[in-house]
Amino acid sequence: MKDRVVHIVKATGIHGTEKHLLTLLSGLKEKYHVFLIVLTEPKTPLKEYFRQLAENGISAYRVIIRSDLDPVCAWKIFQVIRKVKPVLVHTHLIHGDLYGTLTAGAAGVKPIVSTKHNDDAFRKNRFIRALNMAVNRRTSGMIAISEWVRKFITTVEDVPENKIRTVYYGLKDIFPGSDTNIFREAFGISQDAIVVGIIARLVVQKDHQTLIAAFARAYRKNSKLLLLITGDGKLKSDLKHQVKTAGLEKKVVFTGYRPDTEKVLSAIDIFVHPSRWEGFGLSILEAMIMAKPVIATNVSAIPELVRGNETGFLVPAGDTEALARSILDLAENAELRKTLGHCGRERWKNKFSADKMIAETENYYKELLLDRP
Repeated sequence: MKDRVVHIVKATGIHGTEKHLLTLLSGLKEKYHVFLIVLTEPKTPLKEYFRQLAENGISAYRVIIRSDLDPVCAWKIFQVIRKVKPVLVHTHLIHGDLYGTLTAGAAGVKPIVSTKHNDDAFRKNRFIRALNMAVNRRTSGMIAISEWVRKFITTVEDVPENKIRTVYYGLKDIFPGSDTNIFREAFGISQDAIVVGIIARLVVQKDHQTLIAAFARAYRKNSKLLLLITGDGKLKSDLKHQVKTAGLEKKVVFTGYRPDTEKVLSAIDIFVHPSRWEGFGLSILEAMIMAKPVIATNVSAIPELVRGNETGFLVPAGDTEALARSILDLAENAELRKTLGHCGRERWKNKFSADKMIAETENYYKELLLDRP
């Protein structure tokens, strides 16, 4: 009979962490009976995410969280943990860490593992830092999704080096060859257009503003360019206004959120990811799998994925001119796009496969379970 493992996360949509858990838990269930407790806000049922979890054979519980400090939510998590009786609890993101460590500890479950997914600036806030440090003391071990995040957490939250392990995000080769023509036709994109694309939430972190400004510069020198923006978020109206002001309404396509990432990527010639900060950059890895050349910012963990001038180009964050120049360089050289894309796919195979991530996570579990008192 398989040992049981519980993961806990708060989710507001299907973003990087949620996609990561789909891949990780689908692999872990070969050796463990895995359960996922998803904390959701009352008006965000995430039906699509729970559908995907069920399709992947992952047992999931939805627990409603009504505020940052919700004792009813904590009680319900505690009840699930008592019912499941796991040998290990694994938490994700700040709410998952807080509620997971408290309830698992109260239920007498050890070890408790926490994955650190980002280098968010709010973690430097004095109150948040103190809270995280208190929570971290209750964990048995931690996983960082990149070396950058590991160094950030050890520095900001004063975590001992030997308590945190780097396990990179990994993805399966799940993207079949897609017909570029079908997707382009659906959005009125001509077949001879050179498509620059981004797949990311429309939030400040991803810096679509700089991308749109850079695209406007590049388009003035190459009229074949078209910008494809996939994702949703609170900046949508602001970004559309920026596009309208620049007179680019016919050259910028907003698709909204799309679950079929492989179809979007099939239509893209140049993938761009201009984040201001980034714990990893899962959409970059998706682009690499599809052998797309990547232009990204030289910040946080991104240089751990993208090798400058080998798998793509790295530019300074917020540098409109450098980003525009890189777009033009790739737009004007199809052979370079092909070479960089091929090298990116090879890098994924060697360093960021799902099998590697799952195996390293399982090994860490074994170490922690052996150390149980």
